[in-house]
Amino acid sequence: MKTKRYLIWLILLIIMTGRASLAQSSNEIADLESMCTRYEQENNRVELAKTQTKIGFLYRDKGNYRQAIEWFKKAVATNEKLGNSNAIRVLSTNIGYMYSELNNYDEAIESFRRSLKINEQLNKKSDIVQDLINIAQAQQDKQNYAESNNTLNRAQALAQEMNELNALKTIFSMLAENYEKLGKTDKAKEYFDMAASLRSHIQKEEIKRYEDQTKKAEAEVYARENEKKKLSEELNRVYTEKELTLRLLEQEKELRDLREKEFQAKEKLQKARQQTTNIILASLVLIIILILLFVIVIFKQLQRIKHTNEMLSESHRQIAEQKQEIENQHAIVTAQKKKLTDSILYAQRIQNAVLPPRYVFEKIFPQHFILFKPRDIVSGDFYWISSKDNIAVIAVADCTGHGVPGAFMSMLGIAFLNEIVSKMTINRHIVAFHASEILNELRNYVIQSLHQTGRPTESKDGMDIALCIIDFESKTMQFAGAHNPAYLIRNGELQIIEADRMPIGIYKTDNKSFTNREIKLEYNDQIYLFSDGYYDQIGGPKRTKMMSVNFRNFLLEIAQQPMSEQQKLLDEYFESWKGNNEQLDDVLVVGLKFTQHILPSETSEFQWENKIILIAEDVDINYFLLAEALKKTKANIVRAVNGKEAVELTQKQHFDLILMDIRMPEMDGIEATREIRKFNPTIPIVAQTAFGDENDIQRIMAAGCNDHITKPINLKAFLSVIKKYINA
Repeated sequence: MKTKRYLIWLILLIIMTGRASLAQSSNEIADLESMCTRYEQENNRVELAKTQTKIGFLYRDKGNYRQAIEWFKKAVATNEKLGNSNAIRVLSTNIGYMYSELNNYDEAIESFRRSLKINEQLNKKSDIVQDLINIAQAQQDKQNYAESNNTLNRAQALAQEMNELNALKTIFSMLAENYEKLGKTDKAKEYFDMAASLRSHIQKEEIKRYEDQTKKAEAEVYARENEKKKLSEELNRVYTEKELTLRLLEQEKELRDLREKEFQAKEKLQKARQQTTNIILASLVLIIILILLFVIVIFKQLQRIKHTNEMLSESHRQIAEQKQEIENQHAIVTAQKKKLTDSILYAQRIQNAVLPPRYVFEKIFPQHFILFKPRDIVSGDFYWISSKDNIAVIAVADCTGHGVPGAFMSMLGIAFLNEIVSKMTINRHIVAFHASEILNELRNYVIQSLHQTGRPTESKDGMDIALCIIDFESKTMQFAGAHNPAYLIRNGELQIIEADRMPIGIYKTDNKSFTNREIKLEYNDQIYLFSDGYYDQIGGPKRTKMMSVNFRNFLLEIAQQPMSEQQKLLDEYFESWKGNNEQLDDVLVVGLKFTQHILPSETSEFQWENKIILIAEDVDINYFLLAEALKKTKANIVRAVNGKEAVELTQKQHFDLILMDIRMPEMDGIEATREIRKFNPTIPIVAQTAFGDENDIQRIMAAGCNDHITKPINLKAFLSVIKKYINA
């Protein structure tokens, strides 16, 4: 009965709340309509247009689309008088959406076309694409699939020109639906596959979530440290107050004793003057008084001692409690600090796995060095290299910040460069590349991924970079830089190859192309790419910055030394200059010697285009890294997000090899391996473990795995393990 009564009260409360909300909305609309009348009388068209638009949105939120359309049309008329094309465009789009909700698709198409016409006049290409998609959607809802396809084809051409991936994904999905309705299943499947392929590229938000979690953990550690400091200061204050109290008690006792002695001396002097006959009586009285006074003094002293002991006991108890609380807080902070440090160390392993391996540099530039000194565990600086057809692309970048935030930016930069160069290689031959084009595209990627708009209040995250394309056959080098220049030493002279004074990110000149500089190379030329962390270091005898001129002079001094020796000398010079000062920034210097050298051609050692590999991995970033490592092998990849799904897929489909993570939800990799071995004892299974623990390895092999790899992966060792089993 009580439950029914509570339910009745809850229903009544919801009804009353809903009525109150509706009443409040109705009152607000009435007030706004009164304001419209006043603005019309005052001929204040700007405020009238704003208020009419607000009333339209209130009716839309209430679901009264017809009233909303009426007020939006009034707002359109007012904005036409003001000549506000942008407002008319937005209002027309909203009117189109509401006509679509009312199934009045002809009016919806007319409204969207009005917005399209304005956007075409303003040359707003992104909005033109959206208007075309809206028109195509209305045509599709009218079952005019052929017209919808024509509109979508126009939107597709413009979206491809602008590289609008999200818009292209929507367009391909709608084309697939239209062709399916028209019975053209082959075309429908083609566009469904294209939409699915685009969708797989939009996986960047996970990195931002890791960054937010790390910043939150750092803030908590900082707060705990402040709390610990406050508790320590409070404890010192309590100790000081106790010492002052004891001193005051001792001074009070001495003062009372002094007064007592003074009183006794005066009394003796007065009694000495009395008559001889009163000596015996006076002596007796004096003795009695002295005894009483002594008893009183002793009693009061005992009372004071007892009170003081009680105060001291209470103080000791409070101090002990505060000490215990401080120790507890210290333990919590220590545990959190260890957890954060472990996370950052794992991030370092991931970052090292993403950076190009040193052997890749050695194949392309047999004589080179990389001086890489992160300020913290992970770095905001990164280096990158790619090569094809006797042409190498090399970059050295300095991302905004250092530590964990800078490391996330560096991983974004590496991923973007891989994608940009890969896309350019697919669309045209690598000889047609320009260094400035790569930086222009990289800037667009950064602005879009960080949602930068140029508002004064938003952060100006981005990166400074030096990028060059070296053609070993034509002996030429293209260079483009964002703030970071390059140095070229030839015959004992140093040439500065200037960079543009603008970053990779939002900037007042972000629509300006980077400058492409071309330099004719000679054998034994030495090229240096670097971040500003080396020569911005504070140190030396006067504790000043090293400055770039001293950096250049030192490079000229050591230019005759082998590259490996130059790295050692640069490191020693930096440490000597820094001395006991703290390292201010990440340090990265890459030195390359241009020699007569033919780049190694791509080998077919790891080509598995006819093989199918199942990756059982629940963590998105780990799956992404494994898939990227296998990308060049052309193997077909299938993913399972837990052990149970891996078992089910293996029962239904043939796989040439399984990469099995041992820690997954629902069913871990150990149990999944045992289940697979029951019905397929021959399929190669390679386990993935994060730490290479001996106990884990024993359990892996006992469960039936053929081999194991340790994360983060070493690319060459990883592919060698796969090759051993997939080609067997």
